[in-house]
Amino acid sequence: MLRKEPSRSATVPPSRLRRHSAALVCASSDPLFFFFFLARRRMSAGLHLPVELPIPESTLQTLREDAIDWVHAHGMVIRTAERKGNGDLCQAVPFALLPSPFPADVFRQALEVQKAMNLLYFRVSYDFEYLRRWHSEVVKSDAFTRGLLHILGKVMEGGGPRQKKIILTQRSDYMCHVRADGKKELKQIEVNHIAVGMGPLSERCTELHRRVLKHLGITPAEGQLPENRPTEMLGMGLFEAWKGFGDPKAIVLVVVENVNQNQIDQRWIEYELEELSEGQIEVMRLDLAQCAKRVVLDEVTGRLLLDGAVRIGLVYFRAGYSPENYPTETEWKARETIELSDAVKCPWIGLQVANTKKIQQALAQEGQVERFLPDRPELVPLIRATFAGLWGLENDDDETKAIIEEAKAHPEEFVLKPQLEGGGGNFYGGEIVQKLTSMTKDERSAHILMQRIRPLTVQNYLVRALTAMKLSNVVGELGIFGCLYGAMDAEAKPESGVVTSNVFGGLMLRTKCEDVNEGGVAVGAAVIDSPFLC
Repeated sequence: MLRKEPSRSATVPPSRLRRHSAALVCASSDPLFFFFFLARRRMSAGLHLPVELPIPESTLQTLREDAIDWVHAHGMVIRTAERKGNGDLCQAVPFALLPSPFPADVFRQALEVQKAMNLLYFRVSYDFEYLRRWHSEVVKSDAFTRGLLHILGKVMEGGGPRQKKIILTQRSDYMCHVRADGKKELKQIEVNHIAVGMGPLSERCTELHRRVLKHLGITPAEGQLPENRPTEMLGMGLFEAWKGFGDPKAIVLVVVENVNQNQIDQRWIEYELEELSEGQIEVMRLDLAQCAKRVVLDEVTGRLLLDGAVRIGLVYFRAGYSPENYPTETEWKARETIELSDAVKCPWIGLQVANTKKIQQALAQEGQVERFLPDRPELVPLIRATFAGLWGLENDDDETKAIIEEAKAHPEEFVLKPQLEGGGGNFYGGEIVQKLTSMTKDERSAHILMQRIRPLTVQNYLVRALTAMKLSNVVGELGIFGCLYGAMDAEAKPESGVVTSNVFGGLMLRTKCEDVNEGGVAVGAAVIDSPFLC
């Protein structure tokens, strides 16, 4: 049975108690505690801001200039695309000038389901046979997934993870789907467990939007612009995992890419860890190639050591999610070394394998969510209500052939997705027809088809460095941050895992023009935003 979640305030330095309490207001054991629902009747009935659009040009430019200055003054920045490897020059992260209207009931649903999503993937990550079976066709043509499963197999050959404790950080991404009859529904796009990013920058965006609304003379109803504190929640989860390791001299290893444009977003989590530990935690940042040279495994004790001497207690992956992070066998070997150790990992390899599109599609099938939550049947409908249509392509049966022909005939109704994490690589429209026509069976098996979401469209101004700003029709992708800390024996039943804490506490809204398919913030296709609940 799962243990009752204890109070976490005892793990926080006294100077941080007030901030921590505010940050986790939405991490209550009862999601309905999230206070904005009490004020919902006072909220606007329509999906619009209480400001007339377009905004007069003179006011608009004043708002933009003030926002740009605020962004730079508060660290809401990224490195430039031209100099990703150099921190001497940064620019404002692309952002929405105003918060975007979003249905309050749909937002509420995303909050209510987050702890269930945390728990579901925590349990899935320990079912090796399940992960192996569902990826059996994928690995025939997907070398990256094959490499991850190979490492997971090595871990399981040794009797399962040497470290039973696990820290799960998650961002569940959704869109507000508008049905033909006008009804609005929450539909899951993907779930992210490795290098979960954009929390700290999104947090600052919400504060910026409070300022912009104030300048426009708008005072939101209580909770209409939701509290947003993912930095503290994620930092607290990592801090709890480090403390649970039991060695106050152990360092935290952050595995990074050798070049990353989103360095500042990563650093905010690191600084939060340092503050929570009152300077006790030492953080080392290395890419996988550097890990191969400096990080070793004591095969007798299982200890992970930096330079053969300094013990590593927690490994926090901000890289390792993409094939580009493993250009040679050296990087793969470094990842294997880490996974075979007794360090706590965020995430451990089983959780990353559970994070594929294939598992997302598998869980949508009848009986699959139920398999992992036999003791929590009340959570199943919450999770299932978020699923869009998902179809595997590995079989040659009539059902698979029919959905392939349907996708060829109506590609505008589907998205073709590979297993890649971190966004991108999806196929739309005519690309779907071309791919499904030319793919071999093995190549096809490494992809899934997903129902194309028809997202809610609103209006906003998108601010990008050195780019003119105009009023645009935009769509948003809502991400909810969650964190689970617990432990499980690899041989045990899923429901026997021990959950020490399971919380949610923060959000990201990624907004793009309605005619844009892929939505990366760093490349400027999308911007960081906040929901204004209506």
